[in-house]
Amino acid sequence: MDNNKKVGINLLDMTIGIELEVLENEYNELPLDDGTVNSSHKITFQITEEEPDLSSIGVLFTLALMSFTYAAPRGYSFNDFIPDEEYNLGYFLEGLHFEHGVLSHGADYVSGRCLKTDIIYESGGKVTISTRNRGRGADRWILHLQGKKHLQPV
Repeated sequence: MDNNKKVGINLLDMTIGIELEVLENEYNELPLDDGTVNSSHKITFQITEEEPDLSSIGVLFTLALMSFTYAAPRGYSFNDFIPDEEYNLGYFLEGLHFEHGVLSHGADYVSGRCLKTDIIYESGGKVTISTRNRGRGADRWILHLQGKKHLQPV
């Protein structure tokens, strides 16, 4: 296994099962004249672990990985879509930013996938996920982050 993959797996191992409290979960849909619907989803949560900032990179990586994993091509991006592509540290680092004391990750399109996801990690463990045109998929990411399985009603 290459080092890129080992680091990613270590970040996941350190992060999955983290304790958190959801502070806000807001979902909006805007019907357009052409019959399509634009959506926006914003989830804010607080990591309730003893030293939440130790988890910052792991949380950002894990959420970015989930955004990538559950994304699909949209429109022209299908031309760049690689079905079996794995998310990697290079993709993660391209979207990582640190400005005004806030660590964030943003991704629009990666490897032909429509991510449209921004994640902000504030000092003290407050995290905000914002997605556009991804439905309510981020709800599932929160469950996975906590180590819970996503169950659908039968």
